[in-house]
Amino acid sequence: MNLLLDTNILIAIARSRNVNGLMQVINPENSQIYISIVSEAEIRSFAIKNKWGVNRLTALGNFLDQLRIVDIDQSHVATYAEIDSFSQRLNPAFAGYHFNTPRNMGKNDLWIASLASLLGLTLVTTDSDFDHLNNIFFEVRKIKPAELAEFL
Repeated sequence: MNLLLDTNILIAIARSRNVNGLMQVINPENSQIYISIVSEAEIRSFAIKNKWGVNRLTALGNFLDQLRIVDIDQSHVATYAEIDSFSQRLNPAFAGYHFNTPRNMGKNDLWIASLASLLGLTLVTTDSDFDHLNNIFFEVRKIKPAELAEFL
């Protein structure tokens, strides 16, 4: 299964002292890796706000050059709306929900989720923001931060 990396995974990669070891945890099957243009924007903004130096910015650019970066376009809008309304427990296409209260998702996460759903990608993340979507819209593979700690 091809992978879509959440922005928190990109941050871990950028901070890593051992990118090859970290990539073995993130992508043990050597699958094709994608990111959303949203994640690229988020990581670049993160880099500016954290005053990354030239070396780290160059390493980030080189890593991003190896990935398939997917733009957002009109084809994402319907899926975005489906996921957003589902997350709020207001999507009439679903008779029931496996969560009791609405899940407020950030707008960037909704765009990332819509991409995972449209392309049938497994979303790799370290947080719980996408848990309620797992095996409904796409597969979520959650990596515990402790699994990445030895590489940071």
